[in-house]
Amino acid sequence: MLAVITGASRGIGESYARQLAARGYALLLASRDAERLARVAGEIRAAHAVAVEEIVLDLAQADGAERLYADVRRRRTEPVTLLVNNAGFGLYGEFVDMPMPRIQEMLVLHLLTVSKLVRLFLPEMRERRKGAIINVASVAGLLPLPYFSLYAATKAFMVSLGAGLALEARKYGVLIQTCCPGRTATDFHATAGVKSYWAPGDQQTADEVVSESLAALDRGRDFVVTGWRNRLLTRVQKLVPRRVLLRTTERLLRPNKLITGGTIALAGLAWAATIAVAADHPNPLTHDGPPAVTGNPAADTTLPPRLGRPGRLLLGCSTRTARGPEKAEVYASARDFDEGRQSFFFRRLDSAGKESLYPLHGHFLDGGRSGVFMVHDGKGVKEGDAYRIDQSVNMGVLFLRTTDSGLRAVLDVFAEENGNRPADGAGQPLAEYSCRWAEEGRRLSSQREHVRAQPNSGATPPSHWYRESDRVLFACRAESRAGEYRLELRGSKIWPGHLGFLVVRAPGMDQPVGYNVHMLEGPGRLLIHAHSFPHRTKASMLDTLEETETVIGGLLLVPSEAGYTGWIGLAGASADPYNISFSRDATVGDYAAQGRIVVPPLPVTCR
Repeated sequence: MLAVITGASRGIGESYARQLAARGYALLLASRDAERLARVAGEIRAAHAVAVEEIVLDLAQADGAERLYADVRRRRTEPVTLLVNNAGFGLYGEFVDMPMPRIQEMLVLHLLTVSKLVRLFLPEMRERRKGAIINVASVAGLLPLPYFSLYAATKAFMVSLGAGLALEARKYGVLIQTCCPGRTATDFHATAGVKSYWAPGDQQTADEVVSESLAALDRGRDFVVTGWRNRLLTRVQKLVPRRVLLRTTERLLRPNKLITGGTIALAGLAWAATIAVAADHPNPLTHDGPPAVTGNPAADTTLPPRLGRPGRLLLGCSTRTARGPEKAEVYASARDFDEGRQSFFFRRLDSAGKESLYPLHGHFLDGGRSGVFMVHDGKGVKEGDAYRIDQSVNMGVLFLRTTDSGLRAVLDVFAEENGNRPADGAGQPLAEYSCRWAEEGRRLSSQREHVRAQPNSGATPPSHWYRESDRVLFACRAESRAGEYRLELRGSKIWPGHLGFLVVRAPGMDQPVGYNVHMLEGPGRLLIHAHSFPHRTKASMLDTLEETETVIGGLLLVPSEAGYTGWIGLAGASADPYNISFSRDATVGDYAAQGRIVVPPLPVTCR
């Protein structure tokens, strides 16, 4: 017996994998999260005498279903007995504020990919007159849900599709089941940015959901609502006038609203439509306002184009991803760029051969043994022997460190042309790049005459940078030889899905330091992009009305079992006491002595 399971790296999909392995199924497990998928597969192999293979790919791409089917046909040694369509994600907030690329991903994953996979795997099952397909929908598909409108609509599609297909396939001996969980103890609600609300009874575990689904499959049932409370409430809600139920649900799920006593009376009915899904595409930031900066608000269209000329190659990096090889290079500027405030360029060549070039701000630390860099500028478009820097706003980080195996880098760029989302490799685990110094980089790393990274004090920020914090989103820790860095990410009342404030407590320093940050979310990625250092802070009021100092770096995170893991690096633009970014004399200790926290690239965990 062979089962193919999508979204198998966590939550309900992981539980299907473990329970089917216990039943003796060989497994082909698909997910975007290679690291987590490998861990799940390894644990199943150790616990059960079954074959388990991992398929790392992005089913939110238009050709994802075909690629999975081709991979399964190449790998399998027996016919597929069971297909579990489980991969999915949620979007919470007002539909009008949702990023268009994210909408497209949901439609592709929940509608197109599910339909294609059923169409691709069903013919062989029909021919053998044996097999089963489980489509994991949700009780959200049984009732429209304000602020989850698109998600609920896609799950309603799955419910309707499954009901029709079940009747078509039954005469061939093939069972197609639609499984509708309610609230389930996965990381869906936390990562989707959903506020806590009152709900009667306990939520189910993923194991309980899967146990009910498989038991129903054994009995030949093609539709199952898991959990007795869900079954009861889905029946009771039919007795309540539809308009009343929908209005109650809207008040219950409304962003940043508290539930009143009148709402509680019907909250149990609306709770039947709350969502449970394996969160293979996390989304921890709500989008109550503009999802990201678009276009340069400070652009002066009367000025001639800014031209950048990459000069000497300093550093070359490469890695292999699920899509193929990628390259990244750091160049010095051929001459002073933008009055000396820009020293580097970052060139990226993705697995499809697409080139992207961005101005790069940053510092090499400790004589080139590490480095903290960020992209926060336009994109370079080739123009003669130079690159014209457009007025787009692209945000990214590059963290460089020295290991026993040599230079390593972690990086990503959220590009405006992609809707301020990561480009190639989105949704995959953070790839580690192997790097080598170019000849010029080795020479410059041993002397004072070097590529410079001059201070840039910025200007008086616009009024929308004035922020109040009304919630804590993450608490993070990073260990270094000097001790533990403790961080707290606070959300802003203005653009709460995008602007925030990072509070850093460094070892050996009594007072915390705060940084203004942008928060960007992409498939399987979070970028906390440091922007500036406010000169004054208060307990709950974040005052940035004075001139600010540019800060380099931030956090690049991916989902983990307990929250998020990834990397952090921070350095203020005026933190370099000698203005010598390559100097062996400018150590991390020198930076700290200036009263600014510099965090060298470190692994970080967040909850």
